[in-house]
Amino acid sequence: MDSDSRPQPSPNPPSSSSLSSPTAHLHTYHCICTSLILASTTPLTALSARASPSLDKASILPLPPPPRSSSPSDSDDEDPSLSSQNRPRSTHYALLLSTLLDRKPIIVRRTDGFEKRWLQRCGRCRVVIGYQLDASQYAYAGKDEQEEARRDGRREDVVYLLPGGLR
Repeated sequence: MDSDSRPQPSPNPPSSSSLSSPTAHLHTYHCICTSLILASTTPLTALSARASPSLDKASILPLPPPPRSSSPSDSDDEDPSLSSQNRPRSTHYALLLSTLLDRKPIIVRRTDGFEKRWLQRCGRCRVVIGYQLDASQYAYAGKDEQEEARRDGRREDVVYLLPGGLR
């Protein structure tokens, strides 16, 4: 056997600092049953919490918009200024994993009125880890009455994570 046929180790292996960037940190969080629930570029301690009169002090986790489809028919209607090259880069990204959303919302009585919540549960043990609020509970400035009447269902761009639900 010829000694030149064996692969030789690289004289300068890539350093670990060149393979990772300072923005590539990924924080993962698990349910108390050890099931992976959340992956985020922002640690939970850096998220803002709900203020008074909310008593649960839930962390506010913004979620990214759903990915756009790449079918040819959608590309005709797409604004070229919103292409992947022109979209602003966000430093925050979060992804909920193995969670189940309750089919029916619950109504919570608060000191300032009522709140409609859709509960997010662990997919393994079904413990409640957070919730999403009804879209009608948010004030949208500058919207007409017809568009405001169409807002129904849960708001999908934010999840409120209950303290103690993840570790």
